[in-house]
Amino acid sequence: MNKKGIIFDIQGFSIHDGPGCRTVIFLKGCPLRCGWCANPEGLQALPEIMYYKSECARDYFCIDSCPHHAISFKNKGDFVWISRTKCKDCTDVQCVSACHQNALRVAGYHITVAELLKKIQRDRQYWGSGGGITLSGGEPLFQPEFAIEILRQCYDSYIHTALETCGYVPSKFFEEALNYVDWLFFDIKHIDSEIHQQGTSVPNKLILENAAKIAAQGNYHKVIRMTIVPGYNDSVENMTTTAKFIKKIGLEEVNILPLHHLGSSKYELLGKEYAYNDISVPNLEKMEEIKRIFDAYSIKCYIGSLTPF
Repeated sequence: MNKKGIIFDIQGFSIHDGPGCRTVIFLKGCPLRCGWCANPEGLQALPEIMYYKSECARDYFCIDSCPHHAISFKNKGDFVWISRTKCKDCTDVQCVSACHQNALRVAGYHITVAELLKKIQRDRQYWGSGGGITLSGGEPLFQPEFAIEILRQCYDSYIHTALETCGYVPSKFFEEALNYVDWLFFDIKHIDSEIHQQGTSVPNKLILENAAKIAAQGNYHKVIRMTIVPGYNDSVENMTTTAKFIKKIGLEEVNILPLHHLGSSKYELLGKEYAYNDISVPNLEKMEEIKRIFDAYSIKCYIGSLTPF
């Protein structure tokens, strides 16, 4: 219960991350670097400063307060510049306290399992009979001991548990975590390992191995999830090969999600560039075309929020 992890958000009343009404806990840290990620503040496993320029008074109190000299400006009246490399050494974020306009905010904070359980218990009356908690991220199992202990405590307290994972974690963590999971969402980005690495920075061998293992064990509900990114993974060839793989390992459901740009503004707040602004969002006709491919292999395919729950 004293195990400590780092999260960046807790969202209540979610209806898209598992059955019923749910509380979603977002853990920081992810081994993948998908360029279209909607939660870039979840990639690094440490607190990060988000800089809201529109709120900045440019009074430079933050510069004077930073012991690491990570914040600077070129000319009087300029917006500040943050050295993200130097920020990694910071534990007390004095600059945030010094900012009276709330232009600097922290994404991520440490919390114990006991503290987290106390928070989510407040939502329990709103879950209904089918709701519960969902661990998301980032990649929840990037913090394996913390994530597994949360799942264990909830499972033992008769709280319905769901896990969203990219699959790129050691199999031993899956084997333990899935003892305490009622519902699993497992991401497949691309079936071709080389192309997968181009889009995510890692190959997919471990991911596909884990997918095959989880398909063969456990009585929890399993759903493959795919974000459809035009020009990257939406080809007929890739979808057909993916459908064959899902059929081969014995899974029966896939949830395809159209690419969206709702998280694009967060990249600038973190001093990063969002490279997918010019990529169009797939229309319903394209999503229906992909659905027909999975239908042809007798795999139940759900588009977007038309989920299996």
